[in-house]
Amino acid sequence: EGGLRTRGYFKHSYKLIDGEWYIVDWDDNPIMPAPEEIQTSINHYLSTISYQQSITALPLISVVTVVYNGEKYLEDTIQSVINQTYPNVEYIIIDGGSTDGTLDIIKKYEDYIDYWVSEKDKGIYSAMNKGIYLATGEYIIFLNAADTFATDGVLENIAQRIEKINPKIIYGGVNVYTEDGKFLSSLKPLTLNKKNLNRYGTRVVCHQSIFVHRDIIKLYSYKYRLKGELNWYYDLVESTNKNKIIKLDKIVCNYFLGGTGDKNFWENYFERIKVTKEHNLMFGFILVVPFFVLPLIFRMRRKIFGK
Repeated sequence: EGGLRTRGYFKHSYKLIDGEWYIVDWDDNPIMPAPEEIQTSINHYLSTISYQQSITALPLISVVTVVYNGEKYLEDTIQSVINQTYPNVEYIIIDGGSTDGTLDIIKKYEDYIDYWVSEKDKGIYSAMNKGIYLATGEYIIFLNAADTFATDGVLENIAQRIEKINPKIIYGGVNVYTEDGKFLSSLKPLTLNKKNLNRYGTRVVCHQSIFVHRDIIKLYSYKYRLKGELNWYYDLVESTNKNKIIKLDKIVCNYFLGGTGDKNFWENYFERIKVTKEHNLMFGFILVVPFFVLPLIFRMRRKIFGK
């Protein structure tokens, strides 16, 4: 393990009270004035942006990257995080005990990483749950190895929206690339609700583009090897007021295909049916025909006749 935390450096959310910046706890209650060097740093940051007059809070955003043997693409992910213009970011990397050069890359950027750990785990959802336990930010987002933020200003834009709206969930769209880096399309998100999850599954939102408040974030279930994120979306929607879910038309991340789900189509397909049935009781059986069988037919047709 390593990172800034192991040297005694921890980050916080901040709130402006009577012209002075205060450290706040997880319930947004002021604890104490921020140290003088932090006051100076915040004021310098505000002087560089055009909308500083409206900013009264700087929420800590936790970015969690899960990786295993990702030396080919991890550096791009790290750089997209540490190059963000928003200053109050906590970066955590969970490595599953890589045997390639992944650890060397992590150590190369150790001065920019708040905490990293490298050890064997029970799979991607085990690693992501570990990230949830370790994160101390108000909002958490998973940006897994290979994926990157769309621009350097993504988190600054998200933080501005958070302050104005105070949502429990805020999410945007994705740029989709092939595994070898060829651009395919830009996808705007659909409305995150149970109806759309039933119809479109994980196409409603990409977990690399969704920010979840720590008050309502759920752990990933170990019942599913490939569709744990779909089950996670259902859990979030079922426990959150729809008025606290904010959809942005802006692109948040660059998402690269080629993950485990893409390479295990049939297992992925049947897990989606199981997850949908679990959250729709008897209606899950009815959903199978229009929302699962027809897309399967279209996919088989494309394989036979081409695009």
